[in-house]
Amino acid sequence: MNRKSVFTLMALFSILLLVGCKADKPSQNVEAESTKGSILYENKNYDLSIKENADWKFKSDADTNNLNVILSHGKSQAIISSVSSDRTFADIKQELKASTENIEIISEENNTLSYQSTFEDAVRTDVYFKEHNKSVNLIIIFMSPVSAYEQTKPNIESLLNHIK
Repeated sequence: MNRKSVFTLMALFSILLLVGCKADKPSQNVEAESTKGSILYENKNYDLSIKENADWKFKSDADTNNLNVILSHGKSQAIISSVSSDRTFADIKQELKASTENIEIISEENNTLSYQSTFEDAVRTDVYFKEHNKSVNLIIIFMSPVSAYEQTKPNIESLLNHIK
């Protein structure tokens, strides 16, 4: 397994561990893909809907203690996870930075954190925090090869605008 794969798996594992995923049990009360013409993904338990977007495709979801939805677009992946509204993004950023090695922080703002791996085939990760409702907030994580980031950036912005 090359370094890029190992890093990607480590980052994905850290993120899933961070949001408390314990088992891969499909969500109930979910509609995905083409079950509704203009909705790519919907979960009524979390009051989450993602409008259909030509750029992104639904890959999978899991609902244990938190919701984790995975979308893909070419070589890029998006993970949308729920966290308790009691958790602050500052705490989540600290946990992410502490659990991830071999990274270089690109930017860090109130509701975003961007970093990339220091490996030869670097992966860029952008983490967004979104206040969602009284009981849950969303962590939206995008991972893409650094070499393709500029091409992927409009797709990231588009998906962020499609999450309600």
